[in-house]
Amino acid sequence: MKILAIIGTPTRQAGFTTQTVDVLANSIREKSDAEIEYLYLEDVPLSRCQGHLTCVKFGEQQCPVGSDMEPLLRTMRAADGVIFASPVHCFNVSTLMKNFIDLLVYQMHRPEFFGKKAVVVTSAAGAGQKGVLKYLRKTASIWGFDVVGQFGTHAGLFKAENYQPKLQRAADKVAGNFVSAIRQNKWPEPGVAELINFRVWRSVVRRSEDASPYDWAHWQKAGWLEQDYYYPAKPGLVANGLAGLVEKMIERAIRTAGVTPLT
Repeated sequence: MKILAIIGTPTRQAGFTTQTVDVLANSIREKSDAEIEYLYLEDVPLSRCQGHLTCVKFGEQQCPVGSDMEPLLRTMRAADGVIFASPVHCFNVSTLMKNFIDLLVYQMHRPEFFGKKAVVVTSAAGAGQKGVLKYLRKTASIWGFDVVGQFGTHAGLFKAENYQPKLQRAADKVAGNFVSAIRQNKWPEPGVAELINFRVWRSVVRRSEDASPYDWAHWQKAGWLEQDYYYPAKPGLVANGLAGLVEKMIERAIRTAGVTPLT
């Protein structure tokens, strides 16, 4: 079992985010024979995303800085599970993690990590853990990961004697779910949020053959333009119906230019 921890703290081993990953990793090792690799984004020479969307419209191979991501992507693809870890910086992920996510914007359009399991991790001196965990969960899920757990800690309490048992119990719970999910290797049935996300992208891509030819060709080749989800699934009638309703609303808004600026 190979697990990759992608850590977005500039303080590397000294940071509480890494220490949080350490606690989780130790629990994972107690429950499995997992090999756990730490990858610090601070040590990866990633260029800053320019936001041109070249990777979306014409393919990630055409991105002028896309080659920076190739070694990292190969490592992600080889892993059975991935831990995405970022400290809370101003109620959001760190600059390192955000740039990493921005450089993978095409994964929002053309996800590839279906079947792989993920856990998201954060630590904060104060508040903001819930928002960062929610953002990381949503991002990894859109890339195709089955996010099976989250683990957020309070840096100011990390060494406190009465906090340690709580920390260990939480780590053991998340580690157990992570190891079990990797071993079972089941693809999850999509929920309402996942179905809606797929339908929204499908509505956009169907109308983007000229604007984003690479995106459109990828969806056509994958068969996604005619499917109700990325892979064969049996969603509930209610979830499927809600997703269909939202899709019709989005299509109408696109067709009539019914979206207004936010004020």
